[in-house]
Amino acid sequence: MQKIPPHVRPGLEFLPPAKNPWLLHAARPVSWLYVRLGNRIRRETCLHMERLVDAYREMQDGRARVLVAFRHPGVEDGTLVFRLMCGLVNREARRLGMPLRRPARGYMLYGRDVPEWSGQFLKHLLPLIGAISVFPGRYHSESIGTLRRYLTDKPHPIALAPEGQVTYHNERVAALESGTAQLAFWCMEDLKKQARTEDVVIVPVCTSYHYDEGDWPGLLRLLGKIERECGLLPVEGLSGTAVRPRVPPDLPDREKIHVRIMRATRCILDLAEDFYARFYGVDFPVFPDEQSADGLQARLRGVCEAALGVCEAQLHLAPKGDFVQRVLSIRQTGFLRECRDDIPDPSALSALASGMADRVAQEAWLCLRHMELVDVLEYIRVDYVQPASSFDRFVEAVTNLRDVVNRLKGGNVSGRVNPFRKTARIVVNEPVRISQRWEQYGRNRRRAVDSLTHEILESFRAVAESANRSV
Repeated sequence: MQKIPPHVRPGLEFLPPAKNPWLLHAARPVSWLYVRLGNRIRRETCLHMERLVDAYREMQDGRARVLVAFRHPGVEDGTLVFRLMCGLVNREARRLGMPLRRPARGYMLYGRDVPEWSGQFLKHLLPLIGAISVFPGRYHSESIGTLRRYLTDKPHPIALAPEGQVTYHNERVAALESGTAQLAFWCMEDLKKQARTEDVVIVPVCTSYHYDEGDWPGLLRLLGKIERECGLLPVEGLSGTAVRPRVPPDLPDREKIHVRIMRATRCILDLAEDFYARFYGVDFPVFPDEQSADGLQARLRGVCEAALGVCEAQLHLAPKGDFVQRVLSIRQTGFLRECRDDIPDPSALSALASGMADRVAQEAWLCLRHMELVDVLEYIRVDYVQPASSFDRFVEAVTNLRDVVNRLKGGNVSGRVNPFRKTARIVVNEPVRISQRWEQYGRNRRRAVDSLTHEILESFRAVAESANRSV
């Protein structure tokens, strides 16, 4: 479990991007090093990059403003997309024999809470690369104003993730937030007010990660670690799965590995249900087929509901929306208790007031551990991995289970473990032009935003869920 922060903090202020983000000039080598060493990505495979090169060329020619909307299946996505915009686009333009007028760069959006859990180093680094802090689930005028100015006036595209947060699956797309579509229409609206003729272009980018089949022994080591942490004893005929280095297991051995994954899943559910029933008074329903795939999925939803219910009761929140919306609401409310807008200087408080404020912050932090569990558990799908599934799916299933164990012990995404080296695949989809939807936006704004959001979703699904391995 992470260490409980001892003191209340001032409210989260907007972090303005540097007026001259000098680190962008060193972005290519820095991003290359981090992708290789920090994210353990051996190489990138890029498809249809000419679409992104064309979008950059349009922007540099003054014909378009560009947003890069990327999928968010892994914690590595931000760095990978930054490398895409600051290095890979330049390389592809040269390969096509049409180098860009000036080096390609890009700005990123990030949640203002990210430096609070990932380390204060990012609090200083992100503004230096021109990244823009936003407040998910909350309207912040300075943040939105800065974002709109960057969209209309700055020389590089802005990248953002319509899924809103990490979704933990290469081949399954989560529901999208509507913010990307709304930003695109706002940008077009601002351009019209300035009598400018540029189009607004959204470039959907699908990222995915693919693992070496020779790493099955490493997968079994990680699975064994999960079993030991859960207190599961070895079972004869299962623990001795015959997997040799660099030799993928045959179907009977895959079936044994799958049985072990399902066994660990049931054990984690048993422990989680007992935890919430004994200490939080949750009454879980009994499913007649609770050991089947459908039964296990229903139990997973039940634990998510229990954890969110504990948070909402402690924070006095009414349940509203789906699991993702409730997670975001809880996260925002919890951070407002840890980082108090009404206490600009905690050191100026009396000893009693300071102690009480610290107590509120610490209780909120503990409450958010339940939210952090749901943040990964809501994406677990029992039917996602089968004995004949790809090694990629086995890796995702086991690393997600390991993360669930981490969250049940009080951790968050910063404690997520993925020790496997991988190849990143980047697929650039057909750009979406906002000028073609402008009349619809004028007639019915909500419908236009929903329609554009759905089009981006279908663009992601066409790659991730239908043809991720063969596009």
